[in-house]
Amino acid sequence: SVKSRAQATPPASPANGDRYIVAPSPTGAWAGKAGQIAARVEGAWSFYAPKIGWMCFIEDEGVLSAYKATAWSPGLAL
Repeated sequence: SVKSRAQATPPASPANGDRYIVAPSPTGAWAGKAGQIAARVEGAWSFYAPKIGWMCFIEDEGVLSAYKATAWSPGLAL
């Protein structure tokens, strides 16, 4: 799961293990990583380019999203 996909700027005080889908037009440590999953690991950001078929629960929206050919789906409410 990820906390959100609406943030384009890293949060000010992330905890290790926090994950986000980087929003369009990202800045700061997330620059150039739009659509990727940003994961906080040992005090630094790691990025993962999604693959077709990956599923992700978006916590702040309460939806399950799938990665399609070029983007995450709008989401299915749970």
